[in-house]
Amino acid sequence: MEINRKLIWDYEFDEKDREKESFRRWYVTRVLTQGGIQDIRDVGMRTIYDDLPRLFLPKQIRGSEIRSSLG
Repeated sequence: MEINRKLIWDYEFDEKDREKESFRRWYVTRVLTQGGIQDIRDVGMRTIYDDLPRLFLPKQIRGSEIRSSLG
């Protein structure tokens, strides 16, 4: 998964951290709340769909639009 460094400017992660599931979930949340369409494409809809139940997102982002598009 391509990481947009502009989205993680306020944290320091080494390569080992970026391989962890906890980082991926944090990064997907960051993409959905602060990223752009290219960041979403880089993460991939399948990754977003798979992680969605475990992400802390505002209600308007968590909406059924994402789930129904992959259903």
